[in-house]
Amino acid sequence: MEANGVWDVVVIGGGPAGAATARLLASWGHSVLVLARDVDRRKGLAESLPPSSCKLLAAVGALDAVEQAGFSRGIGNAVWWGDREAQFEPYGGDSGKRGLQVFRPDLDSLLQRLAEDAGARLMRGASVTRVRLGRDCSTIDFTSATGSQMARARLVLDASGRGGVIGKPFRQHESAFRMQALIGVWQRPGGWGLPDESYTIVETCEDGWAWSIPIGADTRHLVVMVDGTVSHVPRGRTLEATYRTALARSPQLAGLRDGAILTHTWACDASVYSSSAYAGPSFLLVGDAGACIDPLSSFGVKKALASAWLAAIAAHTAMTDASRSGAAFEFFAAREREMFLAHLRQSRDYAREAFARHPHPFWGMRAAVSIPAAGDEPDDDALTRADDVRQAFDRLRDADSCALSTGSLSYGTIPLIRGREIVLEPAVRIPGVARPMRYFAGVDLLRALDVARHGHDVPGLFDAYSLNVAPVPLPAFLQSVSLLVARGLLTARPRLA
Repeated sequence: MEANGVWDVVVIGGGPAGAATARLLASWGHSVLVLARDVDRRKGLAESLPPSSCKLLAAVGALDAVEQAGFSRGIGNAVWWGDREAQFEPYGGDSGKRGLQVFRPDLDSLLQRLAEDAGARLMRGASVTRVRLGRDCSTIDFTSATGSQMARARLVLDASGRGGVIGKPFRQHESAFRMQALIGVWQRPGGWGLPDESYTIVETCEDGWAWSIPIGADTRHLVVMVDGTVSHVPRGRTLEATYRTALARSPQLAGLRDGAILTHTWACDASVYSSSAYAGPSFLLVGDAGACIDPLSSFGVKKALASAWLAAIAAHTAMTDASRSGAAFEFFAAREREMFLAHLRQSRDYAREAFARHPHPFWGMRAAVSIPAAGDEPDDDALTRADDVRQAFDRLRDADSCALSTGSLSYGTIPLIRGREIVLEPAVRIPGVARPMRYFAGVDLLRALDVARHGHDVPGLFDAYSLNVAPVPLPAFLQSVSLLVARGLLTARPRLA
């Protein structure tokens, strides 16, 4: 198809989020055009992919290619955080799990090739100048090496990262998490003299933090994170001079400089933000176009892949059945909000630990951030801690034998992922929970209630559920039964001797 034809999907951006989304949608039979800007390799970042990224790489069909690409392997982190002594944290304890230390331009190129192999059309060196969104068809104006062009699409996916071609008007910055990254690329022939050369290194300092990731045996990125409004880093006459001054305040990273050569430096924005909307009738904000998390998590690429996978499913659902497009896009947006808030909470908690050692506004602002609730999504942890649920758990645990029977039940529907689509399925209404629930602690509540209709005690219900539905851990199953009993959906009566 020519670029100026009508595409099912136009993806703006060729990073991990854009390329992975495009690969999935193309492999599912949709016509996909990817508009990817040229990348300045001198400003390409090293990034760490934890072992948990492998599941997502497999989900987007990229695991084998990424594992065979020759990226450096990482076995864990070396951390100097707050008051803690040096901690060496291997992935998965002693399990031997390994992550990947990637050079982003190389990872992006690999994922783009996979998208092309799946049938997506990739236009490199494309710069989007305007997007005119329409309910049935949108128009994307862009320039490339051949001049000004136009494409039309049923759906536009903005995966343009911080550029936010569509996403920028929806952006909501976290003022306490404004940051700039001062980046230096260092080479040290013969290695770095570390106990393990593959470690990611993370360190706090008084008014910022620093990290280092290897992208080969001799090359490391040493990066200092500061906030220009509160971090007191003297400005040098050049960026390199400012960078060297900032790096000297991080003893562990500064020590890596001995015998190493600084090849070049640059700076970039690393601020944290979310969006007031992640989807509209004809667009989705994917990856960093919608929300950017604190680099401290090392989950940036993992989050982009998760966003890409879900965006592809939502887009495929909308194009397969227009009647489900609203539910699919709302589901995508809710998950993006949940993911962002979970990472923000983690960063806030790390900041509180650092603030105890470094009582500086850089950490104090972050430590004081209030995390809003993630909408009306059920909170498994909060339900588990609820007094009535804990009391029901104690009663069931201490009882010699209880006969279970179903109480008053009411049902609704919720969106769930089934294969490549988001579908609406029945769920049970739980008193005190805003939305119907289908799963709790990994247990299918609807199926558990259906099994309970046949009359069981707790061990019998557990055995019947495990046999007829799916094996689950006993503690998780007891938590689910406790919730159902506490809220009146199951009645537990002691059996007569």
